[in-house]
Amino acid sequence: AGLATVAAVAVLGSTLAANISLGTGNAIEFGQGVQVASACDSSITLSPQATFVNGANPTFMLSTISFSDVDGRSGGSALVNGGTGCSGKTLQLNAYGDTSATPLQIATVSSQAVNVATIGINGSTPTTSAGFVAAGGQNLASATSSFNLGITTPSATAGAVFKLTLQSN
Repeated sequence: AGLATVAAVAVLGSTLAANISLGTGNAIEFGQGVQVASACDSSITLSPQATFVNGANPTFMLSTISFSDVDGRSGGSALVNGGTGCSGKTLQLNAYGDTSATPLQIATVSSQAVNVATIGINGSTPTTSAGFVAAGGQNLASATSSFNLGITTPSATAGAVFKLTLQSN
């Protein structure tokens, strides 16, 4: 039993100490953004932003997510597995808490909870699902496009959001 325990600690210790590196190796600090890799582009960077809401229970709400380094072309050099860039794709954004596998409610639309934002990369301005607005789109047809996704009626507090996920289809 003692030998099995020592062997298990050695195996788990080396497994748990593994490093995972995304992007170019540049440091990303907590509180300044989250780097993700999605199917249509491996270098998209998300930067969540909060807005202070004053009232009976003042709080900071997740209000905007800045997208940068989006390959908005229909064929570019920063593509994953020979893909076709993000042009013509729909990105799906979810926010998660610290431990739950269920996405957080990030917006409210007509008294309905919304836990996913969709962003269509088509043409010069991204299109969004109800409850969200795209602004500041720059060079959307380039390899380094950027834009802001605003949440019209935010529902998630900044402290509740621990992770953002981004998928494309």
